[in-house]
This record gives sequence, C-alpha cells and structure tokens, in this order.
Amino acid sequence: MIGKQIEEENEKAENFLERKNHYIQLLEQKIDERFNQEAQIREEIGNKLLSIIDDKFNALKNEISKESGNRFECIENLKSYLENDVPKLNEMLNNEKIKREEGDDAIDKKTTDEIVQVQDVITNDKKNREQTEEAILEMLRVLVTKSKADIEAEREEREKTEETLISLLEDTCSKLTNFQQDQGGYI
Repeated sequence: MIGKQIEEENEKAENFLERKNHYIQLLEQKIDERFNQEAQIREEIGNKLLSIIDDKFNALKNEISKESGNRFECIENLKSYLENDVPKLNEMLNNEKIKREEGDDAIDKKTTDEIVQVQDVITNDKKNREQTEEAILEMLRVLVTKSKADIEAEREEREKTEETLISLLEDTCSKLTNFQQDQGGYI
C-alpha cells in the first residue's frame, strides 16, 4: 500500500517533470522560431537597404554621367565658336572648370550625406535588433532558472514526503513488532 503510494508519487513527479521539460522545449522552439523570423527580417531589410543604395548610386552615377556629358559638349561647342577669341575662351574654360568642380563636389557631398544617413539607419536597426535579442535571451534565462528552481523544489518536496512515509512505515512496523512481542507472538 505504501509502496504503491510512493510509486504514485514518483509517477506524479515524473509526469510533472515531463510536462515541465515539454514546456521548456516548446519555449525553446518558439524562441528559435522568433530568432529565425528576426534573421529573415534582418536579411530582408538588409536586401532592401542594399537595393535602395544601389538605386540611388545608379541614379547619381547616371546624373553625373549626363552632367559630365553635357558639360563636355558645352565646352566643345565653346571651343569651336570661340577659337579666335583666346582670352575669352580661357576665361570661360576656367569658369566652366570651376563650375564642374563645384558641381562634382556638390554631388560628392550629396552622395556622402545619403550614404551616412543609410549607415545611421542600418546602425540603429542593428542596435534595436541586438537589444531585442538580448531581452529575449534574458527572459529565457530567467524562465529556465525559475523552471529549474521549481523542479528542484518539487524534487525536495517529494524526497521529504518519501522520508516521512518511510519513517511512518518504520514506526508502524516497530509498533507492530512490539505489539506482537507483548501479545506473545500472536496478533
């Protein structure tokens, strides 16, 4: 009878441990799924940002190419029209050169500013994802620690119950033996 109760208590404790382990496995699966989703989102955002950067770079490249072609064409036209007026031609060429350099500097500055903005967005996004991942990991650590503590408390409680049952059984056996001896060996 007592052995059966101990067996039942052990089965209950094992069932409880199995449920806790299953719960932890489900949590691990959910966390893995969340990390996979975060990685996929991170990859999609990275791809989108790279696409935006490529598009802007190509647009700027085309703009620079068109502007350079236009300027070159203007310079060539000016040379052909003003071949006889050398001082004016030199002055106009110098002015055009300065304008081209200023335009190139402006385009370089614009490109640099946009790249810095995109890098800031990427850095902020990365920082936010890292903070989210750290928070999830910390929650998981707390959950695992709490689950382990619950399991350990349950184990200790079960051991105390077993010790109490064994002590009661030994006392009962001792009393029964004493009673039999007092009765002359007969019950």
